[in-house]
Amino acid sequence: MPPQIIDVDLENFHRIPRECRATLFWEMDHDDRAVNARFQKEEWFSSTLLEWGLCGKLLVGDGLDPGAMSAQPESRQEGHGFAEFAPATLFPRLQRFPAGEAASPAGTVYLAYCYVTAARRGHGLGTALVREVARSAVDRGYRAVEALGDRAWDGGWVIPVTFLAANGFHVVRDDDRFPLLRLDLRGEREPLRRREESALPAFEIPTTGSP
Repeated sequence: MPPQIIDVDLENFHRIPRECRATLFWEMDHDDRAVNARFQKEEWFSSTLLEWGLCGKLLVGDGLDPGAMSAQPESRQEGHGFAEFAPATLFPRLQRFPAGEAASPAGTVYLAYCYVTAARRGHGLGTALVREVARSAVDRGYRAVEALGDRAWDGGWVIPVTFLAANGFHVVRDDDRFPLLRLDLRGEREPLRRREESALPAFEIPTTGSP
């Protein structure tokens, strides 16, 4: 099946890559091992879908190994990539970062996660996820997408600055390690060009959480 990026809803929530279903890094302002992460993640999606609308993108069917067959029906297979976005106010962890306090409250959406599984990295799929988030933001009347970046990425859930910069983001609030970056949309229907030669593959499974 060729690669497709679809909207995440409660019917296909189970297809989000398990690494992303198992973290509440952006949805909570602190780490709590006693919390059932999958349950709370689904609760966050449910309330955000109801109050704000579609807030996730899921990469399915990458087409990289057409000879591979899964015992599961396609509708049950886990996706290969995931992006999550919403207004900055819905991501309380942002307030833990000095630059995060500058995230715009209006006119922008915040890109919290942009993840591609290890076997599918290096094929421009992370860039494709960013593009779909940008298109959704434009369609809903938003002027920009913002994200915190990590200048010394070491496996956490903050997106590497190099990846964001390769996809058109620029720094709007600087910080030694975690600057705030913005992708200006300005009403363009195609705000991004594919930069496969320069875009870095999406990153590894996080090993740490807090800034």
